[in-house]
Amino acid sequence: MIRPSDIEDKEFKKVAVGYSPEEVDRFLDEICVDYEQLFRENREMKMKLNNMSNSNTSQMTAPVPKVQPVQQQTAPIPVTPISPQQTSQSIEKALAKTLTLAERVAEETKENARAAAAQITESAVAKAEEIIGSARTRAFELEQDIHRLESRYELMKTRVKLLLYAEIELLDKNEIISQKEANYQQGEEEFQNPQQS
Repeated sequence: MIRPSDIEDKEFKKVAVGYSPEEVDRFLDEICVDYEQLFRENREMKMKLNNMSNSNTSQMTAPVPKVQPVQQQTAPIPVTPISPQQTSQSIEKALAKTLTLAERVAEETKENARAAAAQITESAVAKAEEIIGSARTRAFELEQDIHRLESRYELMKTRVKLLLYAEIELLDKNEIISQKEANYQQGEEEFQNPQQS
């Protein structure tokens, strides 16, 4: 027979997903209080039953007093006596049903949690694949941009080189022309002033 202390001392294994331990403890505390009260009442009833059976045996030996007839007869209410053993058995059955129900609900909750976890994992994997695909597309686009920029850089570098070569060539031509002009002016001056030489 389960005693109130058995309910109070009962430990359940902890799992990651399941019932709230606080709610289960609170419920077990309530059951323990009710069961303890029933247990106490059962003990008292047994004692009363023993007292009554002891007094009945002593009354059998004693003379039975005469009972005065009641003027108004009422129909007797049938009372089926419940033995303390039946009471404790019904309490045990109720507790066993409660524990079985709690275990079944715990299993259902675990299964629901597992299904929810699988769905969340599946959703996360799909989202991750979508993000990876998007990142790969973006990386490819960036690589294409880099290739275009490198090509433009090379083109601009070539243009700048050509421009610089053209400028250098122009400067060289300008020097040659300046030198020729200087020689020409010097020649004219010598031609105009032949006596100075």
